[in-house]
Amino acid sequence: MAALAGLFVVVGFLLDAAYDAGTDASLLAVVDLGLTVIFTAEFTTRLAAARSRRAYLRGHWIDAIALVPTVRGLRLLRLLRLLRLVRAFAGVFRALSSIERFAAHRGLIALFVAWLGVAVISATAFYLAEVGDNEHVQSPLDALWWAIVTLTTVGYGDVFPVTAEGRLAGAILMIVGITLWAAITGTITSLLVTARSATVGVPEQIRQLHELQRDGLLTEAEFVAKKAELLARM
Repeated sequence: MAALAGLFVVVGFLLDAAYDAGTDASLLAVVDLGLTVIFTAEFTTRLAAARSRRAYLRGHWIDAIALVPTVRGLRLLRLLRLLRLVRAFAGVFRALSSIERFAAHRGLIALFVAWLGVAVISATAFYLAEVGDNEHVQSPLDALWWAIVTLTTVGYGDVFPVTAEGRLAGAILMIVGITLWAAITGTITSLLVTARSATVGVPEQIRQLHELQRDGLLTEAEFVAKKAELLARM
Protein backbone atom coordinates (compact mmCIF):
# COMPACT_ATOMS: atom_id res chain seq x y z
CA MET A 1 0.00 0.00 0.00
CA ALA A 2 2.94 2.33 0.65
CA ALA A 3 4.21 1.66 -2.88
CA LEU A 4 0.74 2.26 -4.31
CA ALA A 5 0.60 5.54 -2.40
CA GLY A 6 3.72 6.75 -4.17
CA LEU A 7 2.37 5.54 -7.52
CA PHE A 8 -0.94 7.32 -6.83
CA VAL A 9 0.88 10.63 -6.36
CA VAL A 10 3.03 10.22 -9.49
CA VAL A 11 0.12 9.16 -11.71
CA GLY A 12 -2.04 11.99 -10.41
CA PHE A 13 0.44 14.69 -11.32
CA LEU A 14 1.28 13.08 -14.66
CA LEU A 15 -2.45 13.16 -15.37
CA ASP A 16 -2.65 16.83 -14.41
CA ALA A 17 0.31 17.63 -16.65
CA ALA A 18 -1.27 15.74 -19.56
CA TYR A 19 -4.55 17.63 -19.14
CA ASP A 20 -2.73 20.96 -18.95
CA ALA A 21 -0.79 20.12 -22.12
CA GLY A 22 -3.92 18.96 -23.93
CA THR A 23 -2.55 15.47 -24.70
CA ASP A 24 -4.36 12.14 -24.50
CA ALA A 25 -4.43 10.84 -20.94
CA SER A 26 -7.03 8.08 -21.13
CA LEU A 27 -4.67 5.37 -19.83
CA LEU A 28 -3.47 7.55 -16.95
CA ALA A 29 -7.08 8.38 -16.12
CA VAL A 30 -7.96 4.68 -15.90
CA VAL A 31 -4.96 3.98 -13.65
CA ASP A 32 -5.78 6.99 -11.49
CA LEU A 33 -9.40 5.88 -11.13
CA GLY A 34 -8.33 2.34 -10.27
CA LEU A 35 -5.96 3.52 -7.55
CA THR A 36 -8.61 5.87 -6.18
CA VAL A 37 -11.08 2.97 -5.97
CA ILE A 38 -8.49 0.83 -4.17
CA PHE A 39 -7.70 3.48 -1.56
CA THR A 40 -11.37 4.36 -1.09
CA ALA A 41 -12.27 0.70 -0.60
CA GLU A 42 -9.41 0.21 1.85
CA PHE A 43 -10.36 3.27 3.88
CA THR A 44 -14.07 2.47 4.04
CA THR A 45 -13.60 -1.21 4.90
CA ARG A 46 -11.09 -0.41 7.65
CA LEU A 47 -13.44 2.25 8.99
CA ALA A 48 -16.35 -0.20 8.96
CA ALA A 49 -14.28 -2.86 10.75
CA ALA A 50 -12.82 -0.51 13.37
CA ARG A 51 -14.00 -0.99 16.96
CA SER A 52 -14.18 2.77 17.35
CA ARG A 53 -14.83 4.61 14.11
CA ARG A 54 -14.26 7.96 15.75
CA ALA A 55 -10.83 6.84 16.98
CA TYR A 56 -10.03 5.46 13.53
CA LEU A 57 -10.89 8.79 11.90
CA ARG A 58 -8.72 10.63 14.42
CA GLY A 59 -5.77 8.41 13.54
CA HIS A 60 -6.31 8.34 9.76
CA TRP A 61 -7.67 11.78 8.92
CA ILE A 62 -4.82 12.34 6.47
CA ASP A 63 -5.99 9.36 4.39
CA ALA A 64 -9.51 10.81 4.34
CA ILE A 65 -8.31 14.24 3.14
CA ALA A 66 -6.09 12.66 0.48
CA LEU A 67 -9.18 11.03 -1.05
CA VAL A 68 -10.79 14.41 -1.75
CA PRO A 69 -11.28 14.66 -5.54
CA THR A 70 -8.82 17.03 -7.17
CA VAL A 71 -10.05 20.13 -8.97
CA ARG A 72 -8.09 21.07 -12.08
CA GLY A 73 -8.47 24.80 -11.51
CA LEU A 74 -7.42 24.77 -7.87
CA ARG A 75 -3.77 23.87 -7.55
CA LEU A 76 -3.93 23.81 -3.74
CA LEU A 77 -6.47 20.97 -3.83
CA ARG A 78 -4.31 19.14 -6.35
CA LEU A 79 -1.46 19.24 -3.84
CA LEU A 80 -3.59 17.22 -1.40
CA ARG A 81 -2.41 14.14 -3.28
CA LEU A 82 0.97 14.60 -1.60
CA LEU A 83 -0.61 13.61 1.70
CA ARG A 84 -0.63 10.06 0.36
CA LEU A 85 3.16 10.09 0.68
CA VAL A 86 2.67 10.12 4.45
CA ARG A 87 1.58 6.48 4.12
CA ALA A 88 4.76 5.68 2.20
CA PHE A 89 7.00 7.20 4.88
CA ALA A 90 5.01 5.40 7.58
CA GLY A 91 5.91 2.18 5.78
CA VAL A 92 9.59 3.18 5.79
CA PHE A 93 9.38 3.77 9.56
CA ARG A 94 7.84 0.36 10.20
CA ALA A 95 10.47 -1.31 8.01
CA LEU A 96 13.38 0.36 9.84
CA SER A 97 11.81 -0.33 13.25
CA SER A 98 11.69 -4.04 12.47
CA ILE A 99 15.48 -4.20 11.99
CA GLU A 100 16.98 -5.42 15.24
CA ARG A 101 19.95 -3.04 15.30
CA PHE A 102 17.64 -0.04 14.93
CA ALA A 103 14.80 -1.25 17.16
CA ALA A 104 16.34 0.33 20.28
CA HIS A 105 16.23 3.78 18.69
CA ARG A 106 12.62 3.95 17.52
CA GLY A 107 12.29 7.55 18.71
CA LEU A 108 15.25 8.69 16.63
CA ILE A 109 14.01 6.70 13.63
CA ALA A 110 10.56 8.27 13.94
CA LEU A 111 12.07 11.77 14.05
CA PHE A 112 14.33 11.11 11.06
CA VAL A 113 11.59 9.57 8.91
CA ALA A 114 9.21 12.42 9.81
CA TRP A 115 11.88 14.99 8.93
CA LEU A 116 12.67 13.24 5.63
CA GLY A 117 8.97 13.05 4.82
CA VAL A 118 8.43 16.74 5.49
CA ALA A 119 11.47 17.63 3.37
CA VAL A 120 10.47 15.47 0.39
CA ILE A 121 6.79 16.40 0.46
CA SER A 122 7.51 20.12 0.86
CA ALA A 123 10.10 20.08 -1.94
CA THR A 124 7.69 18.23 -4.23
CA ALA A 125 4.86 20.62 -3.40
CA PHE A 126 7.18 23.57 -3.99
CA TYR A 127 8.16 22.28 -7.42
CA LEU A 128 4.59 21.55 -8.49
CA ALA A 129 3.42 24.95 -7.26
CA GLU A 130 6.28 26.99 -8.73
CA VAL A 131 7.16 25.31 -12.04
CA GLY A 132 5.89 27.43 -14.91
CA ASP A 133 5.42 30.48 -12.67
CA ASN A 134 8.90 30.84 -11.15
CA GLU A 135 11.83 31.40 -13.50
CA HIS A 136 14.20 30.00 -10.88
CA VAL A 137 12.41 26.63 -10.72
CA GLN A 138 12.99 24.68 -13.92
CA SER A 139 13.49 21.14 -12.60
CA PRO A 140 12.93 19.06 -9.43
CA LEU A 141 16.61 19.60 -8.60
CA ASP A 142 15.92 23.33 -8.18
CA ALA A 143 13.19 22.50 -5.65
CA LEU A 144 15.51 20.06 -3.87
CA TRP A 145 18.21 22.74 -3.70
CA TRP A 146 15.67 25.16 -2.23
CA ALA A 147 14.65 22.60 0.40
CA ILE A 148 18.27 21.92 1.41
CA VAL A 149 19.09 25.62 1.66
CA THR A 150 15.95 26.22 3.72
CA LEU A 151 16.50 23.30 6.09
CA THR A 152 20.11 24.25 6.75
CA THR A 153 19.00 27.88 7.34
CA VAL A 154 21.71 29.07 4.93
CA GLY A 155 19.27 31.23 3.00
CA TYR A 156 21.13 32.07 -0.22
CA GLY A 157 17.98 33.62 -1.64
CA ASP A 158 18.63 32.42 -5.19
CA VAL A 159 15.43 30.33 -5.20
CA PHE A 160 12.31 31.57 -3.43
CA PRO A 161 8.55 31.04 -3.78
CA VAL A 162 6.41 33.41 -5.81
CA THR A 163 3.05 31.62 -5.56
CA ALA A 164 0.74 31.25 -2.56
CA GLU A 165 1.06 27.46 -2.68
CA GLY A 166 4.85 27.69 -2.81
CA ARG A 167 4.92 30.01 0.20
CA LEU A 168 2.69 27.55 2.08
CA ALA A 169 5.14 24.72 1.32
CA GLY A 170 8.01 26.95 2.48
CA ALA A 171 6.25 27.84 5.72
CA ILE A 172 5.60 24.17 6.52
CA LEU A 173 9.21 23.26 5.73
CA MET A 174 10.63 26.08 7.86
CA ILE A 175 8.40 25.49 10.88
CA VAL A 176 8.15 21.70 10.94
CA GLY A 177 11.32 20.63 9.15
CA ILE A 178 13.76 22.82 11.08
CA THR A 179 12.06 21.93 14.38
CA LEU A 180 12.38 18.22 13.62
CA TRP A 181 16.04 18.65 12.66
CA ALA A 182 16.75 20.34 15.99
CA ALA A 183 15.02 17.45 17.75
CA ILE A 184 17.14 14.95 15.80
CA THR A 185 20.43 16.62 16.74
CA GLY A 186 19.34 16.87 20.37
CA THR A 187 18.41 13.18 20.44
CA ILE A 188 21.72 12.15 18.88
CA THR A 189 23.61 14.23 21.45
CA SER A 190 21.64 12.61 24.25
CA LEU A 191 22.39 9.14 22.87
CA LEU A 192 26.10 9.95 22.65
CA VAL A 193 26.16 11.17 26.24
CA THR A 194 24.20 8.14 27.46
CA ALA A 195 26.43 5.70 25.58
CA ARG A 196 29.58 7.25 26.98
CA SER A 197 28.23 7.51 30.52
CA ALA A 198 27.63 3.77 30.62
CA THR A 199 31.35 3.03 30.32
CA VAL A 200 33.17 5.85 32.13
CA GLY A 201 33.15 7.43 35.59
CA VAL A 202 31.58 10.75 36.58
CA PRO A 203 34.77 12.87 36.23
CA GLU A 204 35.40 11.48 32.78
CA GLN A 205 31.76 12.04 31.84
CA ILE A 206 32.01 15.69 32.90
CA ARG A 207 35.16 16.09 30.82
CA GLN A 208 33.41 14.58 27.81
CA LEU A 209 30.43 16.86 28.37
CA HIS A 210 32.81 19.79 28.34
CA GLU A 211 34.24 18.58 25.02
CA LEU A 212 30.74 18.32 23.56
CA GLN A 213 30.03 21.87 24.71
CA ARG A 214 33.31 23.10 23.25
CA ASP A 215 32.47 21.46 19.93
CA GLY A 216 29.09 23.16 19.88
CA LEU A 217 27.05 19.98 20.40
CA LEU A 218 25.80 21.12 23.81
CA THR A 219 24.60 24.53 24.89
CA GLU A 220 25.76 26.11 28.13
CA ALA A 221 22.40 25.37 29.77
CA GLU A 222 22.50 21.72 28.67
CA PHE A 223 26.07 21.37 29.97
CA VAL A 224 25.18 22.79 33.38
CA ALA A 225 22.07 20.59 33.67
CA LYS A 226 23.92 17.38 32.69
CA LYS A 227 26.83 18.20 35.00
CA ALA A 228 24.47 18.77 37.95
CA GLU A 229 22.73 15.50 37.19
CA LEU A 230 26.03 13.59 37.20
CA LEU A 231 27.24 15.22 40.41
CA ALA A 232 23.97 14.35 42.11
CA ARG A 233 24.68 10.66 41.49
CA MET A 234 28.04 10.73 43.31
